[in-house]
Amino acid sequence: MTRTMTPTDTTTEIEALRAEVAALRAMLGEDVWRLRRLAELGVAQAKINHDLRNLMTSALMVADRLQTSPDPKVSRSGRTLVTAIEQTTALIATTLNFAAEAAPLLSPQRFPLAALIEEIVEELRAEHAACVIENVAPGHLHLQADRKHLRRAIGHLLRLAAMAQARRVVVHAEEQAATVDIVLTDDGRPFRDCAAAAVFRPFSGAFRYGSTGLGFVIARDLIEAHGGRITIRTGEAESLTCIVLSLPALAR
Repeated sequence: MTRTMTPTDTTTEIEALRAEVAALRAMLGEDVWRLRRLAELGVAQAKINHDLRNLMTSALMVADRLQTSPDPKVSRSGRTLVTAIEQTTALIATTLNFAAEAAPLLSPQRFPLAALIEEIVEELRAEHAACVIENVAPGHLHLQADRKHLRRAIGHLLRLAAMAQARRVVVHAEEQAATVDIVLTDDGRPFRDCAAAAVFRPFSGAFRYGSTGLGFVIARDLIEAHGGRITIRTGEAESLTCIVLSLPALAR
């Protein structure tokens, strides 16, 4: 049986559609307002962070002088100040980098993985002398990837391990059937929550000691841009943290 539309039915449907369109417009208006406010907050934060970084630089110079004081108490206070200022400066720099981060544009090239890791280790040796990083990646293993972005991703993760008070980090690589797995194993303080959703959300509270989680998110984005993924798995001992960067076999 065919239902016949009456003028009343048509009017009711038009009114319902108008109400839905009005609701959608209101939602879009709220979204636009939120995006504008976020943009304004981002600009304000960048300006504040820039000024704070300049202030921290001046404070660090004063703290350096205190470290050289002949008075042991003053010298210890200077070292404490230097550590606190360096951590604050690192937090500001990481936040600025995260705010300015854009979708990575890849320029793939073929290069040996072990040589890239050795460059990163040399750079970090001066920054984190207490953390020993062992590069045991196979010398014959080559990757086809963006060298600069992969260097950033691995560098972020190694810094996070050192900031988590790791005394030893081992970097090796495993060739799987479909992937090349770069494995970073360290004895630093673990993630507060290894649930995948929490770990990859900045400021979630799941990050490692000494970090906000921003560096881990940036590293994830850089690896995913290559078609890969980052996972956290249990090390051979419960006290070890094992982070795996899996790149597709085409990246060899």
